[in-house]
Amino acid sequence: MNTFPAKDYAALLADWVRHSQRHLYVCREDSSLICYGAGEHGHWGVHTHQKAMAAFAVAAADPSIDWWVYNLKRDDVYAQALSMLRYTLRTHLSGDFLCADGGQWGHNWIYALGIERMMHGVQALDERLTDNDRIMLRRVLLSECDWLLEEYPVKAGLIDNNKPESNIWNGAILYRTAILYPEHDRASEYRAKAAKFFVNGISIPSDEQSGVYYDGHSVRDLFVGANFFDSYALNHHKYLNVGYMVICLSNIAMLHFTCRCAGEAAPPAIYHHAKELWKLVRSLTYEDGRLLRIGGDTRVRYCYCQDYLLPVWAMVEDWLGEDCSKLERGWLEQLQQETKVNGDGSFLSERCGCLEGRSPVYYTRLESDRAAAISMALYWYRVIIPQNRCNFPSEIYSSWRDEYHGAVYVGGTKRLASFVWHSSQKPQGLCLPPDDSTMAEWRNNLAGRIEGIGSENVEQIKHHQTHTFDGGFLTYGHSKIKTDKFLAEGQQKETIGTKWLAFAALPDDSTVLCLQYAIADNRSFLRSVRGINWNVPNDLFNGWQRRYVSRSGNMTLRGGKLKESETISVGNWINADDRVGLVSLTPLTIMRPKERQIGIKSHPHTGTLYCDEVVSPCVTHSHWVDRGDILINTGFAMHTGSSKYTADLSKTVREWSGISNNEVISVCAKGADGIEYALIMSVSEHPITMPNNIRFIGDEIQVLNRGEAALVRMN
Repeated sequence: MNTFPAKDYAALLADWVRHSQRHLYVCREDSSLICYGAGEHGHWGVHTHQKAMAAFAVAAADPSIDWWVYNLKRDDVYAQALSMLRYTLRTHLSGDFLCADGGQWGHNWIYALGIERMMHGVQALDERLTDNDRIMLRRVLLSECDWLLEEYPVKAGLIDNNKPESNIWNGAILYRTAILYPEHDRASEYRAKAAKFFVNGISIPSDEQSGVYYDGHSVRDLFVGANFFDSYALNHHKYLNVGYMVICLSNIAMLHFTCRCAGEAAPPAIYHHAKELWKLVRSLTYEDGRLLRIGGDTRVRYCYCQDYLLPVWAMVEDWLGEDCSKLERGWLEQLQQETKVNGDGSFLSERCGCLEGRSPVYYTRLESDRAAAISMALYWYRVIIPQNRCNFPSEIYSSWRDEYHGAVYVGGTKRLASFVWHSSQKPQGLCLPPDDSTMAEWRNNLAGRIEGIGSENVEQIKHHQTHTFDGGFLTYGHSKIKTDKFLAEGQQKETIGTKWLAFAALPDDSTVLCLQYAIADNRSFLRSVRGINWNVPNDLFNGWQRRYVSRSGNMTLRGGKLKESETISVGNWINADDRVGLVSLTPLTIMRPKERQIGIKSHPHTGTLYCDEVVSPCVTHSHWVDRGDILINTGFAMHTGSSKYTADLSKTVREWSGISNNEVISVCAKGADGIEYALIMSVSEHPITMPNNIRFIGDEIQVLNRGEAALVRMN
């Protein structure tokens, strides 16, 4: 039996409502209206307000909350929610009031999202809505739906015009409105276009020929384009975006529960490929509920997309009968941990307080996302989903890959390993214990990092190749390193160098091997060179404390703000918290910045997660390099396990002498299965013939060209 921990989530939401009184603005022109946050008409400003309104409404209606504990009255919270709803309805293009910034909102591809995310709050207020409230709500919904019907075409694409989540939410508002107002003369048109949006939500290339029918229409007739690859990989915002896979599912959840509340079956088209996508998302979710974002993230860690897993889990339990209780409780514990550190009732003030002064819209958006997601689950579990459910475990992938992104993943009982070439900060690899999500950070992880003096430093992936085998994989490729956006006016984007990389997950459920080699393409002025680049999060989620054991000794390092940045030499091996160890062919250094460095895209001073960085080489001063200079030449073995095992592993890690050619780089190590492996990669401009006596893992290889790699079994 499993039960949703409603009272604990409700307590978090009530405390947030108390804290959020500071973000409420009573409109000067009409004191009966209240906005949350900036109150601007730009879509995130409106969405932020709408999500907060829904959270206030659900909290007001929740009978488990004793508002006296929070120095508030239930009727007052209800009144605030109603005033916020009326602000939303009157500031729409169909209304008679202006947003705080002087504009009105509506008739845009994304405005339906905010409406969808607030409608459970409208339902929670139903008994307190006036006739005028209902008239205004109807006017807004019909106005938005008529615009979608007449002005907004259905689009889709794997790379360009990638619109899976917006197609789903735009279809959902059309279908929702048809449910609310079935007598409306355009209701049937709303439903018809909704079906087309739904089919082109989680759409894949093979749908173009699909003979599946929804409400009398075949998928192939409704098909506009594929948004997902056949692997269900999603290239949203131009990288493998696990987070937006969640957003797609969350918008399905909102309509699923709308139909459940209305007492009617949801349209089958809304679930088009949803079960298949959920299997992938579940496979990339830790048991504590945190996403394993193998493709990385360009935004604040553990927010937004992560938050909307909560309504997805509710839908999965209700729709598929799967047991998500462990995920729900694990995520609750993380929220409680962070809010306890904040100490003010907010969700994010300690980690993300740096954002509030720079962008009140963005900060309150993040706060309201978490509040809205919690309120959805609270409302649906209270009015729809039965407690004490007997549900089934989820089915997950033990391995997965996607060709376009160069993405590959393998899971096991002792190790999770992945590599993605087309990731948010290209490329990145992971080697993690399956039971400790606090060890995961994606930014250029295990891929090295070279920076010029431009404010924007990126890698352009030129080629990648992946081979899989039982329990592991081998991937290799190369990229061009670019720097741009300089202080000097008119200075053009520069190509710094070329980097070759090979990464292999051994079939031992423990170890990965990696080779990194980079040379300068031109004479360039560099800011830093960091090979390996293992990010070890050291923030509030692990109590700001990591215990390291290395060849140089034992130490405990506290994350967070330091008086000065520092570097610590640790020899050629290191283990973090008896969980993950790394052995390098070259000396290792722990780099420790003064403050949180994992921020939003390339925006400076937006760090919301602190990491120790284990690197080799470690060059942190600005310096010139000449064409042909070797910038990185390193190899390492990494494993999940104890520090004792790391020390033992260090005795086996070495270069391989199997090919007497200095134009091949290599690293070999003994796996946890007792087998010795070697990873070799050619850095020669000429083809290299392989000896006949080599036992390859995977396909036989006769010739290695530059940048190609092979994994060899040595005994």
